[in-house]
Amino acid sequence: MLDRSVAPELKSFDDLRFDYPHYVTLSNGLKLYVVNNGDQEVNKFEIICRGGLLEERKALQSFALSSMLVHGTAELSSNDVAEILDYNGTYMSATNTDNFMHISLNSLNKNFDEVLPVLRSLVECPAIPEREFEVLKTQVKSAYQTAREKVKYLAQVAGRQLYFGENHPIAHAITDNDVDSITREDILDFHKEYLRPENMIFVLSGKVGDEEIRCVDENFGKYRLSGKPSEFSMVEREPSTRKRVVVNKEGALQSAVYMLQEAVPRSHPDYIYLRFLITALGGYFGSRLMQNIREDKGYTYGINSMLIGRRIGSKVVIVSECDNAYVEPLIEETHKEILRLQSELMCEEELEIVRNNMLSDLAKTLDSPFSMASCVSTNLIYNTGEDYFNRQVRDIKNITAQKLLEVANKHLDVNKFYVSVAGNERQLAI
Repeated sequence: MLDRSVAPELKSFDDLRFDYPHYVTLSNGLKLYVVNNGDQEVNKFEIICRGGLLEERKALQSFALSSMLVHGTAELSSNDVAEILDYNGTYMSATNTDNFMHISLNSLNKNFDEVLPVLRSLVECPAIPEREFEVLKTQVKSAYQTAREKVKYLAQVAGRQLYFGENHPIAHAITDNDVDSITREDILDFHKEYLRPENMIFVLSGKVGDEEIRCVDENFGKYRLSGKPSEFSMVEREPSTRKRVVVNKEGALQSAVYMLQEAVPRSHPDYIYLRFLITALGGYFGSRLMQNIREDKGYTYGINSMLIGRRIGSKVVIVSECDNAYVEPLIEETHKEILRLQSELMCEEELEIVRNNMLSDLAKTLDSPFSMASCVSTNLIYNTGEDYFNRQVRDIKNITAQKLLEVANKHLDVNKFYVSVAGNERQLAI
């Protein structure tokens, strides 16, 4: 009988390995990556299509298109689509990144041939009905009006404008005028330009076999290819000459702090080591920033750091919220912790804690066919290479304190951080 008074033995991770899935070439030459795993008769079908935020000629085009896809086609009304998906136990979603639109459909294998034609029709000829479009615009306008009342959002927008430049698409703060000015024709133009088969790659995961692959080929392998894939839009950063900015939010009881520094791209050999450092700095609950600024100083309930990789380039981001009076001390202590990473070797105990934390996150990728498919999708979106997962495991396991010290001195610089603060300016001692 299990003795629950005795804690289970702690064990280190065995060899974590992700065998990258093969792809099937559909009848028209498009690629379908297949993650055949699991024992439940379910699947997830994903479309990764060029056409994200950076491709927009008008703010909200990509977002509005992905949001409106589910609202019917020339043959099916919004209610028809909802009833078919609901009746067949199917869930559809769509999101956007810098350069891609990511559309997914979760369904039962037995109903796959019933719902996949609906998805194909939605992707091929979305209706974009005026009534639903006006509802979406009202919702978006309300969401951004609410966001503009929050110091966290204001600090993020100001920080991105410092880092990317005020005219960069990623730094653009959505306004009521942006929402009012976008039209149904703008969305259809974007659809025509980007939601083309030439721009698509597919991922199918779950307990899938020949029948599910045949179904995908029947629906998406019959597309006629009429041109080359769209070029990626890579808008160059034009960072501000200023390093700090304060956004006044009258009456705010707390301030938000947003710090950014340019970092090496995912393809750089030091990227994973830098991510290890940023995790140790503020990437988990027991991190250095949490121990110092939350537990010891009591300046905040939480502070986090992360390394955010894009298709081109990456950035270190540190975020927190605190009392207006603690903003400057919080920034100073954050600088001290970065400098400590550059001057002191990390002890073996901390190395092991961070190593296990990061390996645990990687192990979750292998939990299910859907999480493994997400790894494939991320690879395709960010062009990280088929060996990225295994390379992470190797580097994390072999990392040394000396290597981390070298990377910290090479790639971190407190003087290169852009800092934005949003709060009650009259109470800020900056």
